This record gives sequence, C-alpha cells and structure tokens, in this order.
Amino acid sequence: MPDVIEKMSRRVADWLIQEGKDADVVISSRVRLARNLQDFPFVDRASEDQQKAILSEVLSVVAYSELMKQVHYFDISSVEELDREFLVERRLISTDFAERENARGLLVTADEKTGVMINEEDHLRIQVICSGFSLGEAWDAIRGWDEAFSNHLNYASSERFGYLTACPTNVGTGVRFSVFVHLPVLIFTKEVEALFAEIVPAGIAVRGFYGEGSKVIGNFFQISNQYTLGWTEQGILDRITPLIERLIDQEREARKRVMNDQRIVVEDKVCRALGVLSRAKLLSFMEFLDLLSALRLGSYLGIFPEIEGKVLNELMVITQPAHIQKLEGKVLNASERDAVRASLVREKLYLN
Repeated sequence: MPDVIEKMSRRVADWLIQEGKDADVVISSRVRLARNLQDFPFVDRASEDQQKAILSEVLSVVAYSELMKQVHYFDISSVEELDREFLVERRLISTDFAERENARGLLVTADEKTGVMINEEDHLRIQVICSGFSLGEAWDAIRGWDEAFSNHLNYASSERFGYLTACPTNVGTGVRFSVFVHLPVLIFTKEVEALFAEIVPAGIAVRGFYGEGSKVIGNFFQISNQYTLGWTEQGILDRITPLIERLIDQEREARKRVMNDQRIVVEDKVCRALGVLSRAKLLSFMEFLDLLSALRLGSYLGIFPEIEGKVLNELMVITQPAHIQKLEGKVLNASERDAVRASLVREKLYLN
C-alpha cells in the first residue's frame, strides 16, 4: 500500500482541517475500544499461525460489512520503517504497534477518522477521531464499528468482568475516551498543576504530546479515563465530560485575565513567535511546537486573526520528522529536516 501512504502524505486528515466544538482548546477527541477473540490467546501469547488466523478472521468481516467497504488495509509487517513512523505521527498506530515483529495489520478509512489495529496488544484496537470536543460523536461512530465486528466475531468476555483484555486496566468496557488539548495560558500562569492535581485522582490520566510515556511539548496534553472496570461506557463518558468542560472554562478564563492584566506580555510572546518563524532557517520539531503554541494562542485571541487554527493544526502534523521526509520523497538527516520544516512553515503561513 505504498501508493496509499503517498496520497495520505499529500492530504490532511479531516479531523485536522475541520474545526469542531471548543476548537480553541480541544483539538481532537478520540474513542478507542479494546477487543479480543474468544478462541485465541492474547497476542503476546499467540503463535505466529494463531496471529495470522486472527488477522484472517478480522479481515473476513470487511467483506460482509457495508461500513467497511471503503477502508484501506495495510500489512504492517511489510510496511517500511519510514512509513510506519508516518502512521504513528498520523495517530493511526501506536509506537508499540510499529515496532512489533508479529503478524499484524491496519484498517483505515479514507478520511482517517476510523482506524483498526489488528494484533497490537489486543486482537482489535478500534479508534475513531473527531475534530474538537466531540466525544459523543466519536462514541456514536465507534459503536457502529463495534457492532459490525461483533456480528461476525466471538468476543472474549466474562459476565463478571465484561470484555477481557491483555492489560487489566482495559478490562470491563475496554473503552478509552481521550481529548487532545492545548492549555498555553494555564501553563503560563502556573495554574495547571493544581488543576490536574484535582482531576487526576478522579481516574483521569494526563499524558504528553504522543500519549502514554511521552513528554509534554508545546503545552499540548492528552487526557483520558484511566479505568474501564466497574463503569458503563456512558458512565465513563458522563464522568470525563464535565472535567474536560472545566479545563476548557479554566483555560478561557485564564486567557481573559492575562489579556486584561498582561496583554503586552502575551502580545510580545506571540509576536516574537511569528518573528522567529518568519526568519528561521532551521527549526527542530520541538522548537516549532513551542512557537506554534504561542501562534495558536494568538490566532484565537485575535492578535493574528488571519492565521487560521486549522492551518496551525495541519502544520502540527506535517512538520513531524516522517512527514517531512515523505513530502520530500527521501530520507533526510536532522539538519536537513530542520531546514525543510522552516521553509514549509513560512510557505504555509505566507511568511516568505
């Protein structure tokens, strides 16, 4: 499927170029389901033949389902390393999935809204991503996919525990609701740690830019429910929604305060970011995310209203290392990538 990946590298996923509800704070919402087949061991205990059989059973569903008629399939074991990195950056597969050496595959819809990893940690990892704060929309969409698979596959489950998964933290509903948020002013005012201290004990996990085990870069966070056992899916959704709404309100209130009390400081930070981006010849990805954070804030505060949030969202993805190399059509070293990134940013923001 190299041609499909090439086409993907030339377009932007729908969830990035659309601006959904509360897009100034919440970039995207994702719902993920973990499912396993009753008659097979978990992936890490399954033989290669069993893993191939799991792949075959899951892929057979595609032929029966109208919902899956327009999906692309990738045999990840035959996908080149750079293309696997590209899919990680696209948030379609996990780093663990990219680095595994077992029989595994990926289903992706043309709009990249829905993806299914087969034989990651669990037999099935189904995910739906939507723009903005739209967990309800993503949940409605993923239920159709779950039903399509469950009509033809025998899921591993228990009356006592619910869906059985490789990791105990996913047992029960097997669902993870997560949002990708931008909280620049709560970081600036140093309020975010106290706020997270209140939220985290409520069963909410706060992670970095790339999710579990990653660092916080550019004031971007992934926030999700931490447990799935003992709750219904709707119960988890009802629990996480007001917490995210509180974060949104707190960030917006902080923005109002700093614009009233420290406007010149905020404007200086935003204008300096634009100045660097307009003149820089080399930009590392981490440096760019910090500058992008300031520019994104300036866009939504009306300091630079001509810079659209969806363009900044696009840049957040296409300036990643594998994307840069796919756009250039060749492998580049770090310095070469930094040069291309700086040029690409100027081009996209009309700064040349």
